[in-house]
Amino acid sequence: MDGNNRLGIWLIDNIVFSGNEFEKEIIINNEKIKLLITDYVQTKKLEEPFHDWIHNKIIKVGMTYSNNAPLPINSVFVITKTTYKNKDSNLFTGLLKLCLRLVYYPPTLISHTAEYIPNAAITLPSWDGWRSSKPSAKNSINSENFDLVIDYFNLLYPLNKSIFNSLEELMQISAINDVLYKLMLLWSFIEGFWNENEGDSRLDKSLLNMLTKDYAPDKTKRDPEINTIRQKILKQNELIGAKKYSELRNIIAHGSFLSKQDGWTKEQWSAIYEQRNLLIETLTKSLVNKRKRV
Repeated sequence: MDGNNRLGIWLIDNIVFSGNEFEKEIIINNEKIKLLITDYVQTKKLEEPFHDWIHNKIIKVGMTYSNNAPLPINSVFVITKTTYKNKDSNLFTGLLKLCLRLVYYPPTLISHTAEYIPNAAITLPSWDGWRSSKPSAKNSINSENFDLVIDYFNLLYPLNKSIFNSLEELMQISAINDVLYKLMLLWSFIEGFWNENEGDSRLDKSLLNMLTKDYAPDKTKRDPEINTIRQKILKQNELIGAKKYSELRNIIAHGSFLSKQDGWTKEQWSAIYEQRNLLIETLTKSLVNKRKRV
């Protein structure tokens, strides 16, 4: 490996991993970059420079400062087994981190890139938004759902970097540590971003615009891809006591949830969290498709 190339590592905290490591491949500027997705135990068998970098630096430093960052021994590692060029590094590492965040959204957390630069520097992963106390993630990482990371990367890489702003805004919303306010902002994002009328907007109309134009382009509200999403939302709302698309958002926005939330059952709270996850996943796919379309 010469001085014009480098290697990268991302750590993923608070995610379910079976321990079955797997490899994926990304192509950037006609060069193949192999990715290894593994855990701490299996990194012990890696050759240099990975073994020293991970076990004598990332692990030791991470354990020393464990009060301020996730424990690397509990993290999933995403490792570039082959190098990428220095001139490609900022776009490649920034975009791959964004795509990891889009698929494995909070409370799962993705570190900044750690890099190995021959004859220059070895950097360590750092974290934004880490909290020692957080909900246990239901997100899981496996070979099948990692394909979506690759798909998003391939769609976004050829595009201008400025179009990532809406995706970053979605990630900022998803990182808010309050599921009710998060839901309110996700619904507001949909209503505003997909409103095609000047002046007043309608949440149900904006939702349908998002689903038919970007989530599943050229489909109608009666097609299974769209009808399934709509019916899930309506059933979740009905369980909570909100019959319309806009009613749950209004319950939160107008503060009436304060008199309701103490009486919500476990099933009702589950429906709220399920709707949060559904909106993030649907919004992510819609925004990526919209960027491709525009």
